[in-house]
Amino acid sequence: MGKTIKLNIVSPGREVLTEEIISLLTTEPNGKIEFLANHAPSIVAAIPTVSVYTTANGDIKKLFTSSGIIYVKDDVINFCCDSFNYPEEIDINRAEEAFKRAEERLTSKKENVDIERAKRALARANARLQFK
Repeated sequence: MGKTIKLNIVSPGREVLTEEIISLLTTEPNGKIEFLANHAPSIVAAIPTVSVYTTANGDIKKLFTSSGIIYVKDDVINFCCDSFNYPEEIDINRAEEAFKRAEERLTSKKENVDIERAKRALARANARLQFK
């Protein structure tokens, strides 16, 4: 049994991030989940969070990952998400503005507000702010 597992993170408009890793720690709707080598085949929903992975040489790396699906089979993790960002790619002012807009929409009395969309925007902005 090997100690590493292949990680592919796929997002529209980005190069696929591919790494040989020891572990991936991310968040699904019920809490944190970690994937290691020889993980049972799984399909898991992911929510906006800071995902942390340990490379095969022991480096710890962090990424913002948005909503998506994680498919694990045969020591390969395919993480398909709406977006992912490295720390240096996050614009803190933009994230703060997105957070404020989402909060305003959620507290608005207007009937035409898409509450679920506002909740998702708030979750993304919050995860980016916590990461930065």
